[in-house]
Amino acid sequence: MRRQLLLLLVGNICGYLMISWAPVITPFVWANFITDFTFHPLRSFLAMVCFFLGFVANAAVIRTFFEETLCLFVRQSVRWREWGMSVLLLPSFYWLFQLNARLTLLFFFFSVTYGMISIDLADGRRYNKWW
Repeated sequence: MRRQLLLLLVGNICGYLMISWAPVITPFVWANFITDFTFHPLRSFLAMVCFFLGFVANAAVIRTFFEETLCLFVRQSVRWREWGMSVLLLPSFYWLFQLNARLTLLFFFFSVTYGMISIDLADGRRYNKWW
């Protein structure tokens, strides 16, 4: 449970820092976006690092959510505290969405995709009866 809480915290903080360090260009022009990334290399690098760390942390939380939900459907034992902690990811994404919708959607897409890819159904530890 502490691991889930730490992952939630890291994902939320990294998402906020990524959004605050990424260039905001309205209306969006690709050349201006690349130019801003080029002229502010440290800020751009830190935004990319925060993006990577944040989406990996959120992906681990999303993986836990889907694994526990799968255990619920196949009538296996469910770790309710971890499942409940993983549900707290939704308000985090809502808060980030209020800050910057485009970057948050990109962040959410990468997190969900990597979280779904990292589920190991062949492990057979807990949901063996489903297959």
